Amino acid sequence: MLKLQKPTWVSYALSILILACMNACENPLEKLNPDKNQGFLNIEIGLEMKIFKSNARLQAVNTDDFLVVIKKANDEIYLSYNRAVDIPSDIPVNPGDYYIEVESPNDVNPAFDNPKYYGRSEVFSIAPNELKSVPVSASLANCMVSVNYSQNVIDQFTDFYTVVSNGHGSVTFASDETRMGYFDLIPITIESHLSFLLGDGSIDSKIISGEIPLPEAGTHYEIHIDSSLDQGSMSINLLIDESFLVEIIDVNDQGTTINDGAIAYGDLLITEIMYNPSALSDTEGEWFEIYNASNQSIDIFELVVKQGSVVQHIVNEHILLEPQQYLALGRSLNASTGIGYVYGSDLTLTNTEDEIELANYGTDGIDGQSISIVNYGIPGFPVGTGASLNLDLNAFDVDLAQLGENWCTSTVVFDTGDLGSPGTTNEVCSQ
Repeated sequence: MLKLQKPTWVSYALSILILACMNACENPLEKLNPDKNQGFLNIEIGLEMKIFKSNARLQAVNTDDFLVVIKKANDEIYLSYNRAVDIPSDIPVNPGDYYIEVESPNDVNPAFDNPKYYGRSEVFSIAPNELKSVPVSASLANCMVSVNYSQNVIDQFTDFYTVVSNGHGSVTFASDETRMGYFDLIPITIESHLSFLLGDGSIDSKIISGEIPLPEAGTHYEIHIDSSLDQGSMSINLLIDESFLVEIIDVNDQGTTINDGAIAYGDLLITEIMYNPSALSDTEGEWFEIYNASNQSIDIFELVVKQGSVVQHIVNEHILLEPQQYLALGRSLNASTGIGYVYGSDLTLTNTEDEIELANYGTDGIDGQSISIVNYGIPGFPVGTGASLNLDLNAFDVDLAQLGENWCTSTVVFDTGDLGSPGTTNEVCSQ
């Protein structure tokens, strides 16, 4: 549901450096004209694959089997090597205009651990006796898919698996499957099979489905499967990792909803604010709480937190907030065991008056639409020392939350000894 600006992402890069040398080689597709003064190329292929997620890791990819093709500017193949390892060290070429393509040899069938790479250089010219250096960048040509199961699914279902498929085949993600599946860029369908125990001891199951209608190259689609037998609802949430553009596709019994990418006004609420703790210093003990007031899951990656319209912090983790779920964001983990995200020193809550605003990222972190705002310094708001400000449980509305009359100081003791309910249900304020 949250759509944020594309960053760096989660990125894949291939660097190919073509260096000029001065020796000769026979062209397998076109005889060199000895009357021409050739240029010369030496091709070296180097590749790194970097996956940036919770923990960054670097995985080397063997490029020996990569196809390397030198083409004329009119797309005619001039020289081709089926395996990069077979490229001679020195390649003479006739003067002219060319570009270079590189491609890994994978087929298009979906499979685990099957990244396919493709790259094309800009058109370049080689003059007689010129030594030429040409950079070529390639990137992931297919897309990645992973599947995560919520704790509800793990706790309440006896068995579960998800089949992800397209017109070329399918990949089955078992309950404990953590590998990436790689898919060509045609529509992808998702079917999650969930088995559960009935009261008479028999097993029943249900299938919920969704789709990725327009998968994009180099993108990681992280599918979150969630279901609760207690709530009687099932859904699939799709997060696009590897970029700041995060889109969630909710799939439930009513069908598939593809959201426009922005968190709507009022879908997230600020429901509790601890700006003046007594048990800890402000630098350790400050926190505030947000609540998903929508009926869809929200990934808060790149959620912007402002004070007085000035950006103070941008959430840098993928955290999925389910409908009617609370999340406490703190200055430090010491603020409470209920803290689900630490914003550090970026944000300081003043003890007299302050304004906290949640906003979408937009294009640059500054111009995103507002989601909710609370100014706890205006008349009507209570004063909290050693106690959080608590939004009345019966006033969970973006407009009602801006009125001080709907707030009170907390009366429930939490783990530091101060009063509040970080990350858990709010109190009903007594009138």
